[in-house]
Amino acid sequence: MELNLSRPLLRACEALGYIKPTPIQAAVIPLALTGRDICGSAITGSGKTAAFTLPTLERLLFRPKRVPAIRVLILTPTRELAVQVHSMIEKLAQFTDIRCCLVVGGLSTKVQEAALRSMPDIVVATPGRMIDHLRNSLSVDLDDLAVLILDEADRLLQLGFNAEIQELVRLCPARRQTMLFSATMTEEVDELIKLSLTKPLRLSADPSTKRPATLTEEVVRIRRMREVNQEAVLLALCSKTFTSKVIIFSGTKQAAHRLKILFGLAGLKAAELHGNLTQVQRLDALELFRKQGVDFLIATDVAARGLDIIGVQTVINYACPRDVTSYVHRVGRTARAGREGYAVTFLTDNDRSLLKDIAKRAGSKLKSRIVAEQSITKWSEIIEQMEDQVAAVLQEESEERALRKAEMEATKAENMIAYKDEIYSRPKKTWFVTEKEKKLVAKAAKASLEKENNPGKDLISVQQAEDLKMKEKRKREREKNLPRKKRRKLEAAREMLEDENQNNKLEEGNRKINKEKTGKSLVDVGYRRAKAVKAKKRAQDAGKIVKKTSKKSKPLTQKSQSRTEEMRDLFQSDMSERKQKRNVSAPKKKPKSSFKSKSRFKRR
Repeated sequence: MELNLSRPLLRACEALGYIKPTPIQAAVIPLALTGRDICGSAITGSGKTAAFTLPTLERLLFRPKRVPAIRVLILTPTRELAVQVHSMIEKLAQFTDIRCCLVVGGLSTKVQEAALRSMPDIVVATPGRMIDHLRNSLSVDLDDLAVLILDEADRLLQLGFNAEIQELVRLCPARRQTMLFSATMTEEVDELIKLSLTKPLRLSADPSTKRPATLTEEVVRIRRMREVNQEAVLLALCSKTFTSKVIIFSGTKQAAHRLKILFGLAGLKAAELHGNLTQVQRLDALELFRKQGVDFLIATDVAARGLDIIGVQTVINYACPRDVTSYVHRVGRTARAGREGYAVTFLTDNDRSLLKDIAKRAGSKLKSRIVAEQSITKWSEIIEQMEDQVAAVLQEESEERALRKAEMEATKAENMIAYKDEIYSRPKKTWFVTEKEKKLVAKAAKASLEKENNPGKDLISVQQAEDLKMKEKRKREREKNLPRKKRRKLEAAREMLEDENQNNKLEEGNRKINKEKTGKSLVDVGYRRAKAVKAKKRAQDAGKIVKKTSKKSKPLTQKSQSRTEEMRDLFQSDMSERKQKRNVSAPKKKPKSSFKSKSRFKRR
C-alpha cells in the first residue's frame, strides 16, 4: 500500500501471498512509476519479475482504452522464461482488463499472429520470433510502444542475440521507457545502456555476483582415473543423498539425454530439458517437475536463467560451468526467496583452476563432499550392464526420428499438391538472419566468450592433448582401411596442398625481399638531407631580414645543370655552413650559460 499501487494490483498481490516488497521491488517500483529508464540488478530469486511487472500494470490501468495498441514489450532469452513471465503477468493482472500475449518459437505462428492483430496491451516474446512477426505479419508494429523491458539483459546480448536486440530497439519508438534487469551485468549491457537508455538509474539491491546466504556450496572431486565413473558418482549421490527436487546441469544435449535414459533404467524418475526437444515437450517436462511428477530435471543451460520452480532443494553441476555468470545463474535455481538449498559441482582435474577462479570472483566458500567408494563401484557395474539397453534405446529413437521425418515430408508434399495455389499466393517471408548465419554468429560469440574467460591460456590440458592424439590415430587407421585408389587420391591431394603452401611461402619471401630492395637510393637520401640542413639554417636566421640570396635562385638559373654537379654544390655549401657554425657558436654560448647561472642564483 505504501508503494501507491491501485486496488486491483494490491488484491492480486494478496492472492499471491505477497506481503512485503523485496529490496529490488521497493527500489524499482516507485521510480518506474515516474517513467524513468532503469537498469536493475539483484541476486537470483529476489523478485525482479514482479519489480518490473507491477509498475507497468499500474501505468496501463490509466491507458486510453478506446485505442487498442501494443504498449509494453518484454523480451526474454529463453522460451521457458517467457512462459514463466507471461503466467506471472496474468496472475498479477487477474483483477484488471489488461491483456497479455505470448510470442515464442516452437508454438503455432498463426495463433500468435491472430493474438498480435487483436492488439494486446503486453507482449512477452523471444527476440527471433518477435522480429519474424514484425517483418512478415500484417498490421503488427510497435508504433505505440510505451515500455520496453529486457529481462536477463546480459544473456540477451550474448550468443547471437545481439543483432536481433539492436534491430528491435531500432524498431521501437524513441520516446519510451526502457528497463533492463539481470542478476549479472556485463560490458555488452553497458554498451546497450549507452545506446538505448536516456539518463538511466542504476539500481542494485545486492552485489551482482552474490549468492543467497542460505545456499550451501559443495564440490565433489573426481580424479583423472575416476573420470570414466562420473555417471556412477552422480547416480550414487542421487540414489542416496539428494533424492528429490534436484536440477542436474549437463554440458551438452546428448549428455543430458543419456543421463535421462540411465536414470530411467535405474528406476529414478527424471525429465529432460534441452534444445533437441519440441517446445511442447520442454513445457511438459517443466510442468511435470513443478508438480513433482519427477524427482530430477536433467537440463542444459536453457534452464539456468530466471526459472522460478518452488521447492528446488539441490542443483548439481554435472558439467562444470565455464564462467562466473553461468555459475551464479545455475546455483540461483535453489535457495530462492530465503529458502535453504544445496549446490554441488563436479570437479575434474581439468576444471580445477576454472572453479578456483569462479569461487574467488563469486566469493563462494566451497566445502568438499566425499562419495563412498563402494557405492561408486556398485553403480559403475550397473551402468556397464545397462550399456546394451542404452544403445538399444538410442537406436530405437533414431529409427522413430527417421520415421517421423519421412511422415512429415509426405504430409508436406500432400499439402503442396492440395493447396498449391493458396501457398504460392502468400507473400514470401523475409528473414532477419538465416539459420546458417545464426549458427555462425553463435559460434563466434562462444569463441570470443571463451577467449575472454581464458585470456592468454593457449596451452591445452593433458586430456585435450591425448584426445587430439587419439583423433589423429583414428584418422590414420581409417585411411589405411580405404581402397587403394582412394588412398592414392588422398596422398596426391595432400602433396598438392603441401606444394601450394611451399609456393605461397616462397612468394611471400620474394615479396619481402623486393620490398626491402625497392627502398630509396643513397643519392636521393643525400639530396634530401642537404636540403633539410639548408631549411634548418633558414629557420635559425628567421629573426633577421631575409634577403634573396643566390642560393635560392641557383636551382632556377641552373636547371640545365646535371644532377651530379648539383649534388656537389649542395654538399660543398653544407660543409661551408658547418665551418661557419663552429666559428660563430663559441661566443654565442656565453650569454646562455650566464643567463642559466643567474636563474639558478635567483632560485637559491
